Amino acid sequence: MVQYNRKSVGRFLASSKILFFVSLFILIFFSVNLVKELINRKDLKEDISNLQAEINELESGNQELSSLINYFKSLDFVENEARTKLNLRKPGEKIIIVPEEAEGLTEETDDYSNILKTEVDSLSNPQRWWNYFFKVAYNGK
Repeated sequence: MVQYNRKSVGRFLASSKILFFVSLFILIFFSVNLVKELINRKDLKEDISNLQAEINELESGNQELSSLINYFKSLDFVENEARTKLNLRKPGEKIIIVPEEAEGLTEETDDYSNILKTEVDSLSNPQRWWNYFFKVAYNGK
């Protein structure tokens, strides 16, 4: 049997090219895995921050929707819709409708308003008040 000295085995392993390449392979293997892990962590942190921002955005939208739902359930909304869409009014309330000025007035409407104006202007003040209070229409209307 051949006896190996511990020093000679250590020198052999230290000077061996096989050990160098094996060590280099192990070092590269662990380095690549470490870099992959660091990249995965970075991607996960970005995903978490993006999801957190999306959560915050959805929560604010949810709050807006719940406040809108509360408004739709309120009596103010119901009253407003009844006034605008159904033309309802409260008891004792008077509605004044202001007509929008038409862009293309015809001569007929101008003539009718002039006739009505001259007819009203020809009446005396007490007659105007009488007609106003008793809803007397002009021109048979």
